[in-house]
Amino acid sequence: MAVTETLRSFLREVLDTPLKQELLSFLATNQAMDTAQGLSVWLGRPREEIQVAAEELVQAGLLSRQGEGDDAIYSYSPREEVAGLVDTFLQLYQTAKSQLMEELTKARQRAEQAWEQLRALQWEQSRFRLILSSMTDGVIVLLPDGTVSYLNESGAQLLSSSPAEIVGKTLKELETPISTLLTQAVNEVAQPPHPAITREWTLPNGSTLRANLLPVFDPQRRFVGIVCVLSDITRTRQREREQREMLSVLAHDIKSPITAIRGFALSGLKGYLGELSQPVNRAFQVIAEQTDRIYEMVQQIVQLVTGGHGLPPLHPIRFDLRESAKSIAQAYEGECAEKNLSLSVQLDEEPVWVYADQGLIERMIDNLMSNAVKYNSEGGKIWVRVLKRNGEALLEVEDTGVGIPPSELPFIFHRFYRASTAKGEGSGLGLSFVQQVVEAHGGRIEVNSSVGQGSLFRVILPLTSGPPIVRGKLNLRRDKEAESK
Repeated sequence: MAVTETLRSFLREVLDTPLKQELLSFLATNQAMDTAQGLSVWLGRPREEIQVAAEELVQAGLLSRQGEGDDAIYSYSPREEVAGLVDTFLQLYQTAKSQLMEELTKARQRAEQAWEQLRALQWEQSRFRLILSSMTDGVIVLLPDGTVSYLNESGAQLLSSSPAEIVGKTLKELETPISTLLTQAVNEVAQPPHPAITREWTLPNGSTLRANLLPVFDPQRRFVGIVCVLSDITRTRQREREQREMLSVLAHDIKSPITAIRGFALSGLKGYLGELSQPVNRAFQVIAEQTDRIYEMVQQIVQLVTGGHGLPPLHPIRFDLRESAKSIAQAYEGECAEKNLSLSVQLDEEPVWVYADQGLIERMIDNLMSNAVKYNSEGGKIWVRVLKRNGEALLEVEDTGVGIPPSELPFIFHRFYRASTAKGEGSGLGLSFVQQVVEAHGGRIEVNSSVGQGSLFRVILPLTSGPPIVRGKLNLRRDKEAESK
């Protein structure tokens, strides 16, 4: 309904206050008659204000009054010349009031929903804090400048104080051995590209502490802080030492039967067991070769589990990484067929030359392939890729297997560590060996993984130049030099 200029003028001059409009609407809608005191109760307004507004509406010819003073009774009785305007106003007023009530109802519902969400959030925060407070690991939340914004009881104990005394202070202000070490680590994470890092420290009291620092970003990918989890791994390291000692003894004991098997095979090859047929001779040769491989692997296991560098002296040569990856992948074709796995080998069109210990590199690839097969799902896929990128050699082994939880990725290269998704047999040494081989050759390893979707292990090694092209017994380069002379 349109608001005419006449109605606007009527509202400005007569119904110029919300109280007058409300009073007129109440009396007209309810066909009521009441005193100022009674109307005060109905409308919830002071009696004096009701009486003033009612008298003005009487003078304007919209209400009638019976009686005088406090006993006066007011009722709706507009003069005939303004009755049309009043009816129009009442229709607009009731419509606006109805819409307002509807909006108020919706606002009330939204407020109730917001309150429920707030209560749920408060409950989640309370439960979250309860969980953090009951953790044996220390959890510390830091602002970008190293100010402690939250920590649980375990974190406070490691920093030799209480949460109330630490929150709001910077790590530098705490002046404890752990806070000093944490400050250095926090400075690393605070610098772009804000890496997640893991550090292990041996404290003056002999205990070993592991710190995992993760950067925190807001929805706009702006760096807003750091979450640090501190774990006392003293007993874990002690158990690892015990495991290494046990494996060292076991590996040493395995040498004796291996030596006996090898000796028996060599005796047959040397004719000490009489004349052998060609198939038997070939069988003894295979036994001798495989026992040599096992013996070498046992030797390397002994070096690995007894500490130190963990690898034998490197014997680097120049070789094509594609050929090694292809050979290892082909060796797994039978096992892939048994598990109905699809194996795809994708190689660079040109040789990918590396200068490395070929035996160790191939064992490293074998470990990655073994994991890709072992932890894959029935009917899954495996990709092996070798290519050159930005002057480096890239080897990728990707699978569609069980994957690794993000929280466990910092630990998968630790000795004896096995991811929670890794079911079945396994020593937890394979990836530790892989990392040692890669780093021994000046390379690095990257991992992308999602639980239930699979993992991608990317090994990056330095490229080297290919072997010189030889024509006859002379290097072509030297031939050209001679021709130029």
